[in-house]
Amino acid sequence: MHASIRLAVFCGPSLPASDRIEDERVTYLPPAARGDIAKAAGDYDGILLIDGVFHHDLAPSPKECYEAAQRIPMFGASSMGALRAAECWPYGFTPLGIIARWYMREVIDGDDEVAVLTHPQTQAALTVPSVNVRYVAMLARRRGILSRDEERALVAEARSVFYMDRSWEDVLEMTPLHARAAVERIANEEGDLKRWDARFALRGILRRAGQYAVR
Repeated sequence: MHASIRLAVFCGPSLPASDRIEDERVTYLPPAARGDIAKAAGDYDGILLIDGVFHHDLAPSPKECYEAAQRIPMFGASSMGALRAAECWPYGFTPLGIIARWYMREVIDGDDEVAVLTHPQTQAALTVPSVNVRYVAMLARRRGILSRDEERALVAEARSVFYMDRSWEDVLEMTPLHARAAVERIANEEGDLKRWDARFALRGILRRAGQYAVR
């Protein structure tokens, strides 16, 4: 991607304001709804899709994303972007980050894995997405805090809670007692995989474009 790009970044709770790099070539737009990607493909030189709307509105369709990818560079990560990039990557939509890779490898499927309830004014996430629970459980298992069976059981039980209701308090109550303190620490310090993937995607694109020197 050329250094003079005009990049549209559709983002909400997955990329909080503190992570939004100030760059005159980057325009931050709200989570994408149906039609937003098609419009942006005519207004910008590249698109990074992170967040999209879910049940309260129509999300960008795979067809819309496919058609945009035929016109300009398209990148997807973290949330709705990871899902659509995994669906459309053979057609030029570049997936970035762990969550997109999980979708591509069919470790996860469906938008409920990344869906969260958001604050109507601030767009802050009010609930915990399944992918973050998976990530924390995986880290806990790799560090010997949870067994593989405990990891699987925790993820399955957490997924059974509707995404608009799921909290870390709920997840910790489901966690084996011997592991709760350690799992809570991982969740608090490292557990927001959607945020890490969004940061990684934005910085990677700007690094390629020569606009952002990562320190």
